[in-house]
Amino acid sequence: MKIKHYLLLTSAVCALTTSAQDGKKAKKSAKKPAIDKASMDLSVKPNQNFYQYANGTWLKNNPVPSTESRWGNFNIVAERNNDILRGILENLAKTTHTPGSIEDKIATFYKLYVDTNKRKYDGLKSAIPFLDKINTISGGKQMFDVIADMHRKGISTLFRFSISQDAKNSKVYIPYLSQGGLGLPDKDFYFKTDEKSKKIRVEYKKYISLVLENYGSDKDKQIRNAETIFKIESDLASGSMSRLERRDPEKQYNKFASDYLENEYPNLPLKNYITRTGVIPFSEILISQPNFFANLNTILNKYTIEDWKVYLSWTFMNNTISLLTPDLEKLQFSFYATVLSGTKEQKPLWKKAISACNGGVGEMLGQLFVKQTFSPNAKKQVNTMVSNISNAFEERLSKLQWMSDETKEKAKIKLSSISRKFGYTDKWTDYTTLNITNSSYFENVLAANEFDYNEMINRLGKPIDKTQWGMLPQTVNAYYNPINNEIVFPAAILQSPFFDENADAALNYGAIGAVIGHEITHGFDDQGSKYDANGNLNSWWTENDRKQFETRTNVLVEQFNKFKVGDSLYVNGKLTLGENIADLGGLSIAYDAFKLYLKQHPEENVVKNGFTPEQRFFIGFAQLWKNNARPEAIRQLILTDTHSPGEFRVKGPLSNMPTFYEAFKVKEGDEMYINDAGRADIW
Repeated sequence: MKIKHYLLLTSAVCALTTSAQDGKKAKKSAKKPAIDKASMDLSVKPNQNFYQYANGTWLKNNPVPSTESRWGNFNIVAERNNDILRGILENLAKTTHTPGSIEDKIATFYKLYVDTNKRKYDGLKSAIPFLDKINTISGGKQMFDVIADMHRKGISTLFRFSISQDAKNSKVYIPYLSQGGLGLPDKDFYFKTDEKSKKIRVEYKKYISLVLENYGSDKDKQIRNAETIFKIESDLASGSMSRLERRDPEKQYNKFASDYLENEYPNLPLKNYITRTGVIPFSEILISQPNFFANLNTILNKYTIEDWKVYLSWTFMNNTISLLTPDLEKLQFSFYATVLSGTKEQKPLWKKAISACNGGVGEMLGQLFVKQTFSPNAKKQVNTMVSNISNAFEERLSKLQWMSDETKEKAKIKLSSISRKFGYTDKWTDYTTLNITNSSYFENVLAANEFDYNEMINRLGKPIDKTQWGMLPQTVNAYYNPINNEIVFPAAILQSPFFDENADAALNYGAIGAVIGHEITHGFDDQGSKYDANGNLNSWWTENDRKQFETRTNVLVEQFNKFKVGDSLYVNGKLTLGENIADLGGLSIAYDAFKLYLKQHPEENVVKNGFTPEQRFFIGFAQLWKNNARPEAIRQLILTDTHSPGEFRVKGPLSNMPTFYEAFKVKEGDEMYINDAGRADIW
């Protein structure tokens, strides 16, 4: 299934002037200033607090807007991106299209979302048949039939079923079963005893009651059912694997013969469920969290079938509430955006419409987006940077003192095997069979979900399709996929402030260069390093080298554990370890690549705006991560996200880099200083 859930900070626009449609050469604009001095606070010393030094004035002058939970470069780029997407959608909406064309499908999908009068008039009409089906459940077999039907429509409930590549045999697809079924962001939200967590649980139950009220439940029934729902979710959470445990791919690789399901979990009619999904017969299955299903097997009989009907009805309501009336959409916003993240008010309709279209018809919209925005010249320049950064990493590997030659050689093979994707897919999905109609926004979303679900389950038994992307071209983000051993850069990230073909090379290497290095280093972090050059979960290290690696990475764990975010709230060094390794490694190899670039271009090895090339590199990196966030958003980030807050993504890596110390004369006693013994030295 295509990825439809994006990080809050991953929307963008391409500000380049070349259209991929006509292929004309971009007109070069004047060189931009080497440094964004207006964002800096020069009253702060760089050797004391480099994050404030590079970003202090911007942080002071750019509070989080009322429609956001956090605000930074990613959001700013998203605003530009939204203007382009808005123009595309509004033009499509007022134009007649060939029936069945992607333009026609996008326009219909968009118009039904923005037609709030129709959504108000339709009310709950589209949802009632599904709830009626849940209410007819009389036993476990029928319950799992309904769960299968919900999953086919993209409605998450109880657990997850998917088809993906086998992590230890990446040349084949295999079914996966994994945990799910929670309405709160993570299992810890159900059990933490601090006052904030208790308050969130109270507000969650209130939210459940309000949703049930909108569906006609009386007050007593609302309260009673909300308690039942919360008890079931708490029991599911008790058997769930924590986010920290889920960072270990070995713990989640549990392969069984298909008949294991019926024998091991006799109370769960999973065989019947799988038949109902429509997937072809298979002999083996991967169960990511066996303890979850063992726990589910036990608690299934703890509750009555009436209790389970209440729970399934709730998961249906909660997963579809934003597809119905604007008032119901606002109700969901009030809990998930305001209570959990601190966002004060909803985005305007046109921005919500863009998010809706990205979620439902995003790849089709992406085809039109890249025609207006993508620059082949940017792709060419960034591809050259990737080669330079890969070469710099290979040179670092050769010089490592702690790693044996045997493991080094395999690391170099893996590095040279990393494939690259830039801009957008080479093979767009054929949406001919996706039926988007004028019936309702609700039904069109479920139709799009079912189309994606069918695309996913139909992979089983077929060759691996490496042309598939996990992100839309209009998404500002990048990723490393360990199973395909690939780095992927959507079109939207290949533009300012991440990359600008007219900018100072120091800034490009400090920004997109560090991002490139970050994604490459993910192949060698505490998780990615467990996959070999062919994308298989396979130990390719000597035992001693792995121990050395873990000792060195544990230095980062201890460092980040000390970063205080708020009252009694600290960064979780273990949860964020992979990203912290990638930040440090990525910035280090990007710096090496930049120094090689300066040797090739000595004319750029000059002071600009009062800063040396090395200083501009580090300032460019730090300014990429400028970000303001609401306390609620920071708290949720710390509890659930594998990324550290922006401030520490700057301070952490730089405090471990001698090259940074040299550039800004950092010495013992300075806040940015860590003594030699305490620094992390990994890649």
